[in-house]
Amino acid sequence: DSIPKPLVPLRDKPLLRHLLNYLSAAGVSRFVLCVGYKAEMIENFVRELEAPQWQITCVNSGDASMTDRLLDARPHVQGRSLICYGDTLANVDLAALRRTHDNAKNLMTLTVYPLHSPFGIVEFTESGLVTGFKEKPRLPHWINIGYMFCEAKALDLLKKHSDMPEFLETLVQQREMRIHQHEGKHLTINTEKDRQQAESDIIEFYTVMGDYGL
Repeated sequence: DSIPKPLVPLRDKPLLRHLLNYLSAAGVSRFVLCVGYKAEMIENFVRELEAPQWQITCVNSGDASMTDRLLDARPHVQGRSLICYGDTLANVDLAALRRTHDNAKNLMTLTVYPLHSPFGIVEFTESGLVTGFKEKPRLPHWINIGYMFCEAKALDLLKKHSDMPEFLETLVQQREMRIHQHEGKHLTINTEKDRQQAESDIIEFYTVMGDYGL
């Protein structure tokens, strides 16, 4: 209630700072932040950053839908873009994502991650004999974690006052979306329990970056 989710702290740094650091390590230097809820806090965060190598623009859309936020941000973006969620960290190999996108030649490539059960699974026979347990197993499904690599023409399909599922479904109907499978680390901060788990996971998460300096 007191802070926008991208500013939730992980090891004394806002989640958004971790995301910007990771994207920067992959070669990204221009960022457009779609802000609304408690936007002034994120704008202050950007003003206080000591990162002259980054070009950061905040676009405040108030309580608009996600698609309206993208439409408002679009004048600040030329050509291809990478759309990420502000409450998710994933050590997606952006070079591999771009190769997937280039090879597919579609308007959007969506990064997906294996779905894991939040519960332990009990295995048993038809007679009810328990044969084993699986602790939070991987399920035969994949979830959308963002990291969407887009051609400019993909954003032409955005409609005012629509929602993100409608936008993605339009790309599906036009057969213009492919997936990039990510099986590395993935952290989504939705609860305090998630945040506490992320505090311990984030060091392993960033090992791909070498000396990250948490």
